Amino acid sequence: MGLSSAMDWWDEWKLRILVLCSLSMQLFLCFAPYVRLLYNLRRLRVMVWIAYIGGDALAIYALATLFNRQKQHQAGGGDNDLEVIWAPVLLIHLGGQTSITAYSLEDNELWKRHTITLVSQVTVALYVFCKWWSGQKRLLQAAVLLFIAGILRFSEKPWALRRASFQTKVSTIVSPPICTYFHAMATRPPLELEAGQRAGDDNDDVSCSLDEYVKQALEHVNQQEAGGQAQQDEAKEEENRLMFPRETDHIVSKVFVDQPVPYSLRLRCLQFFLKLDLDHAHADRHLDTMLFVRIQEQFIDMYTKGRSRDTCLGRCLEYCLVPGLVLASMVLFAKSAKDGYNRIDITLTYIIFSTTFVIELLPVLIPLLLLPLMALGRDGMCHSWHQMVSQQNVMLFCARRKKKPGLLMKLAAASTSLSDYVNKHWYIGHEPAARWISRLVRQHALHGWKTYIRDPATYRRFSNLRGEMALSLSGQQLLEQQQLGWSFNLPFDERVLLWHLATDLCCFTITTRTPSSTPRDDVDKRRLDTRIISNYMIYLLFICPDMLILGAREDLFVRACDEIELIMTKQDEPSSSPSMHDDESIARRILGMEQGDDLMKKAPIISSAHRLAKALIHHLNEEQMWKVIQGVWVEMLCYSASRCRGYEHAKYLAHGGEYFTSVWLICSFMGMETLHDKVHTPIPPEPFLLPDEEKTIAAAPV
Repeated sequence: MGLSSAMDWWDEWKLRILVLCSLSMQLFLCFAPYVRLLYNLRRLRVMVWIAYIGGDALAIYALATLFNRQKQHQAGGGDNDLEVIWAPVLLIHLGGQTSITAYSLEDNELWKRHTITLVSQVTVALYVFCKWWSGQKRLLQAAVLLFIAGILRFSEKPWALRRASFQTKVSTIVSPPICTYFHAMATRPPLELEAGQRAGDDNDDVSCSLDEYVKQALEHVNQQEAGGQAQQDEAKEEENRLMFPRETDHIVSKVFVDQPVPYSLRLRCLQFFLKLDLDHAHADRHLDTMLFVRIQEQFIDMYTKGRSRDTCLGRCLEYCLVPGLVLASMVLFAKSAKDGYNRIDITLTYIIFSTTFVIELLPVLIPLLLLPLMALGRDGMCHSWHQMVSQQNVMLFCARRKKKPGLLMKLAAASTSLSDYVNKHWYIGHEPAARWISRLVRQHALHGWKTYIRDPATYRRFSNLRGEMALSLSGQQLLEQQQLGWSFNLPFDERVLLWHLATDLCCFTITTRTPSSTPRDDVDKRRLDTRIISNYMIYLLFICPDMLILGAREDLFVRACDEIELIMTKQDEPSSSPSMHDDESIARRILGMEQGDDLMKKAPIISSAHRLAKALIHHLNEEQMWKVIQGVWVEMLCYSASRCRGYEHAKYLAHGGEYFTSVWLICSFMGMETLHDKVHTPIPPEPFLLPDEEKTIAAAPV
């Protein structure tokens, strides 16, 4: 009897619960971009994913339930008819929210599938309504207005997905502005038209030679050095007048789709950044805010209805037509007679209509309500992802494997693959170190313009540096093959792994060479800061190998862990204390070994890292060592950033973005080579010689 009563209750309340759950999901999705962009809300991202995936399924299931319920009440009258007016509300839910149209970049390519879903579900909703509606005229008017709003909102979704697709974004930036009035109203945001008009004067500069660009850039650098404080004061005045150089907007739009950036834009942007005081905290905050705004703009373009909403037609739908229709239908429903309808359904309909209207207003209200929260973020209490530097570490990863598993690992232990996934992703650390790393990147680029770059050849070589300049500036002959030069002949991903392991080994070593003149606190800070960069680079190798460099092998991380575990297993004694299983004990154990040990021969990666660390410790005092290691990491960070596709940066914006994107943009703003430059304007090849000519040259006397 109890089960029968429960089934009867479920049959009566099933549709009501489904509609309310669908409404709740749509309300939660209004806050999706803030959950995705803010680091402090990272644990809620799984709820955004569930709501995004389940929202459409729930609305479709509710429509199907409504269809079946009305078939069962064909002869019914009265109290079930009010449920039919919920059908257009479900169409509004299927249209999604302005704040999220795609959870991943690939979702934008499914706009054709959503078009088919649009046709099928609108047909079902109209059929249900026309077949079983028997209400009064005023309710019919409210339902018609809701259907118009639902169809408009649902139709906007495939249109927004198509506009946000990567290929459409490329074609929009590459193609010239369209002069057709209707086409411009429906497809080109006013900001894009304005940017296109601004960029119109730059088309002639695309053919500007690299020689002229480098020459003018060096002139700007020399003028900045000569201007000194006056240039910085001018920059501050310009910041007060125009917070961000408008050239950065155009540069960001182009590099995200790997398109060429006109040299004129690069020069104007470089000129602005040269005026910023590298040692002033105000400049760091200004750059940090600008990066956040530019990255957020790209996120809005690709993962929300931003590109469709910013068109004239989209703004009309978003801010006027759909909210107005929902409000009008709510007023008509309030004025209509409701005798004979179920009182629970009447109450639920009021809730559904009013909540739907509030949801339509939230895209305007939420930014105003969250301004205090964003202000707190500038003081470090609410970080966005671009301010956080993710951390992974080989030795800590191995030490965690040896520790007694926690509750989460015990739950995941049922599946080996699940356990590996949890160990890989759950224990990623994060450090709010973005500002000072960005300062190091700017200093590196500025140092290149001042001391290294002299012509196009040195300009291109500078972007290919992977630590050579840092070693050469140390005053030691460390680039010789027998010292450290051998490590620069390795593949880049393997070099990142070796320098990461060597950095950890050096972290737990006190050098016995001549003490440095730098205060101990400064040396310790440089050591800790350098390790943060090292951990971030190994994070990229293990978690985001496609961002690090094309063809990066993430299995190198696992191989290094296996070698460390081999060493620890062979050397561990039964009486070993639990304190032996941390990164420091692992590092000291490896440092205590010799190159000729049998275990070293079985662990080639650890052996190479051991050799590298020993060379650094032997040839440099502690101050020099950490200055060199930090310089090597900054060069490798910039080298990797300049070789990452814009598509990869756009893809990781789905999860809030990576700090790596900030490094990539800073290098672009500082006038460095872009990926398009490297691919489409390669270094001229050597003169081609026939075999006979080569023999003649080789035989010629010197």
